[in-house]
Amino acid sequence: MILWGLAGMFVMAIGMTLAFLVDVSALSILFTALYVIIFGVTLGPLVWVMTADIFPDSIRASASSLCIGINWFCNLVVGVSYPYFADALKDFSYLPFVVLLALFYCMALSLVPETSGKTSAEIQLEYEERRHKRCTR
Repeated sequence: MILWGLAGMFVMAIGMTLAFLVDVSALSILFTALYVIIFGVTLGPLVWVMTADIFPDSIRASASSLCIGINWFCNLVVGVSYPYFADALKDFSYLPFVVLLALFYCMALSLVPETSGKTSAEIQLEYEERRHKRCTR
């Protein structure tokens, strides 16, 4: 679901950029609405579920609090920085987000395990196996 969300948002951000370039405001609105919808049904709620799934019980509350705080801080950074991007990059104001979404897709593909249908113990075991493989290379 993370990968679908990132891919969908990537495509919509490219669509928004192209809509700005050809100056078709209806397309800008469409791509923006689809971007928000895709975020709302994928990455938006997943942060709350993933933080509860990936941490062991002993640190779950503290780790979830830290992750959610970082999430809110990143939202603040996006909100504060976008007017500067829009001013400096004009029609290409979504390009930094396109680049970041591509980077996040690659990171999620290689670093985030599938947690669907797994218990917390199974997820922790998978992390432990990944860490062991990385340390023994």
